This record gives sequence, C-alpha cells and structure tokens, in this order.
Amino acid sequence: MNRAQLDLDDLERDARRRADAPDLPLRFLPALRQLVVSINAEARLTADGVRSARASLVQALRTQLHLAALHRPVPARGEPLASVTVITGLHRTGTTLLQSLLAAHPAVRAPQLWELLSPASRQDAQALIDSATRYVEEYHRAAPGFAAIHPLHARRPEECHRLIANSFQSEIFGMRYRTPGYLDWLARQDHAAVYAFHREQLAAIVARRPGRHVVLKCPFHLWHADDLAATYPQARVVRLHRDPVTTIGSVCSLTRTIRAARSTHVDLDEIGDFWLRRTTAAVGHLACRDAAAFAGLPVLDVRYPDLVADPVRIVRDVCAFVGLPYGADAERGTRRAVAANAHSGPGRHHYRLADYGLDERKVTRSFAGYRAAYQL
Repeated sequence: MNRAQLDLDDLERDARRRADAPDLPLRFLPALRQLVVSINAEARLTADGVRSARASLVQALRTQLHLAALHRPVPARGEPLASVTVITGLHRTGTTLLQSLLAAHPAVRAPQLWELLSPASRQDAQALIDSATRYVEEYHRAAPGFAAIHPLHARRPEECHRLIANSFQSEIFGMRYRTPGYLDWLARQDHAAVYAFHREQLAAIVARRPGRHVVLKCPFHLWHADDLAATYPQARVVRLHRDPVTTIGSVCSLTRTIRAARSTHVDLDEIGDFWLRRTTAAVGHLACRDAAAFAGLPVLDVRYPDLVADPVRIVRDVCAFVGLPYGADAERGTRRAVAANAHSGPGRHHYRLADYGLDERKVTRSFAGYRAAYQL
C-alpha cells in the first residue's frame, strides 16, 4: 500500500515561498533529513497525519527564515537575556499548572502559545493569535481526547519544546510520531547549538513584548541539563516530583492520544516500554539533591502533592527562591489563577498501566527508592 511521503525539497520550497525568503540560510537540515526519513519509514501516518506533519515542519523552517530576516543582534551565549526560571520534571508532574500560576504574577513573562508558534514573525500580534487559535481548534478536532489531558490555548503559557523543535532535534517528535530510528540518532547528538537557537528565539519573543522575569517550562530539559546551564547560566530551576507510577501511565495516555491523531497504527506496549525506560533514566538525575543536581544551577524541589494541596504557598516559595517579590497583588493573581485552573478541564483523564503492557506492582517496586526519597 502506497502512503503519502514527506519530501525534503518540497518542505524547503514551500517554507521559502511562504516566508518570501529565497536566499536566506536554513539550519539543522541534517536533523530534518533524519526526522523525515524516520517518519516516512516508521511512523505509518495517515494522509491527514502526513499533512499535519508537513505543516509543522514547514512552519519550523519558516521560523528559521523569519529569524534570519530580523537582523537583530542576538545576546551572546552566556550573556544575560533576562532573569530566567525553568520549570521541569517528569511529564505529568504539574509543570503546566505551576507555570500557569506563576504567569499570574505581575512581573512574570511566560511565553504564550501564539508566541512560541511564531517567535520571529513580522505579523501583528492579533493575526498571530488568530492563527494560533485556529491551530488549537484543528488540534482538538484531530485529537478530541487531548483537551482532557493538557490545556492548549493561544493566549496561555506553553512548553518551550516548540522552540527546540524548530531545530528538528527534539524528543517531542518521538511523542508525536513513532520514530525509533530518529530517537536513536537523536540520543547521540550534541545539543549545544540547539539550545543556542532556543535562546535566539526566546530573545526575539522577549524583544517583541519585554518582561522582567521569564518563566519557561518543559519536561524535556531534564535530559539536557548541561546544555541548558551553559546557555542560561543565571537560570534557576524548579523541579516537580510526582509518583512515577502515575506519571508513566499518564504520559503513555498522552502519547497514545497524540499519535492516534496522525496514525491508525499505535502500539501501546511499545509506548509503555519507551516511557518506562525513559523515566528510569531520568529518575537517577531527579534523586540528586546536591550542587550537581542540574549542572550546577540552583534547584528548588517541589512535590506535586504539595502543589495541589497548597498552590499559594508553593508559588510564594518559588518566588522567594527566584527573587520575585510576592505581595498582595501577586497573591490575588495566584488565587484567581488557581480558581481558573480548577474549572478549566473539559473532562477527566483516565489511564491504566496495564493498557500499555506494564505491571503496576513491578513499576512501583522499580521506583521505590525515588518514591521514598520524596515521600511520593
């Protein structure tokens, strides 16, 4: 059976045409080639899935061209961009909730989805917000179960993996598509240039709408602490901790939902095995509490049960850690955000480890030390 395929030359031609940039340089093309080969050979996408993948890859290339067209001096590696706080942790540990609550602080600048989708576009903000709104509507049509798992809104803060993805060197592609060959290749790559590119895009976002304190969040930073620390040496890191028995089941369900929007062939046991191995590798770093916990950056550890039990206290603790004042206005903003988040979910998220070929008792025993260390 013949399936629609992605074509590298077609992607580049379309991006240049849409960006009106026939001669500007493109970067990370070897990574794009690896990704395209893997998607074509392994992802088993539907025709709609191929169209969706094509659109996202063309948009990433357009972002590169838009950035090249700005001709704006970019802060050098290591030079302060702004005060930066990075929220990370295993997937499904409350990183989205914490970033959303911190974004209510009057001094916090948390990049919103519309900005992350087009970090260097010259279009006016409202046009970009409208485009991002259409993107969200289409995403929810393709993956109707997604809204119950992760909030997605044009004007809400979102994960900065979208900036990393514009270099075509991001683990997010392993969630969107079945691409084991690409992930094997990715694990052997250096990410220094990728994080430098992340910084360039963030600089463009902040230049468009300045802010005193930038708050980023993405679980994938867990696996790239050295590169993050070298790129943002003044950053402070907040790590979330939650029982891996819960997080593995939840992220498996998320991966299933995302892949099913693009493919009719979703191997649940393969997803379970992937996230068990991925979590096992990360927990060794998460259990470290000394100065090397995150490549030397200051770290504040937050337990998910504490975040949901007393979010105002946790936000106050985070603000003290990163040096942000927390007065009456900030607390009112936090309480409004807590109330808004409590009523924003369209449904409950259900999942079972057994659906992904995993034995809950074995998984529980595997992470006994980490669970005990943080009383999870």
